[in-house]
Amino acid sequence: MERSVVEEVRFERYEDFRRWVADRPGYWILVRGVPMSSPSPSRKHQEVSLRFKLLLVDAVLRPGRGEVYHAPLDVKLREDTVYQPDLLVVLREHADRLRETHIEGAPDLVVEVLFPSTAHLDLWEKRYDYAQAGVREYWVVDPDTKRVELYVLEGERLVLAETAQGRGRLRSRLIPDLEALFQDL
Repeated sequence: MERSVVEEVRFERYEDFRRWVADRPGYWILVRGVPMSSPSPSRKHQEVSLRFKLLLVDAVLRPGRGEVYHAPLDVKLREDTVYQPDLLVVLREHADRLRETHIEGAPDLVVEVLFPSTAHLDLWEKRYDYAQAGVREYWVVDPDTKRVELYVLEGERLVLAETAQGRGRLRSRLIPDLEALFQDL
């Protein structure tokens, strides 16, 4: 999944970015003022994302712990930084962050499914930005190795707390344990 960067355009305000992308096709994020587009995710990416969404719906949405959303939905971390995570959770106690068009501030949990061309962005830049905004858990999913890394917020950093592979379990600090992460994929 290649991202194209529009370097001659910069935005300092979220509303200006929203107006700019309104008539542009595809998905757009804003990284420190620079808009980036990305094409549709692959079939494998969709399968993995759906599996995690179903797990999160069972663990979060059905018992009334909060809301679960999937891309594309803007997450405005700052005026000049807007991402569209593959999946995100906003717990009930932070429902004030939900807006009609976007999430204002940090979701409680963010899940990103890796692509080779976006791995650096997901593992470094996004992780840094999510930590600075206060995302409490960040899950990085590698569909090729069937591995999940769970990062937790400690101070101003998201640090690796544990990994799961294949049919392993994640011990989330926010929601009950999840099993069978990649079963049948």
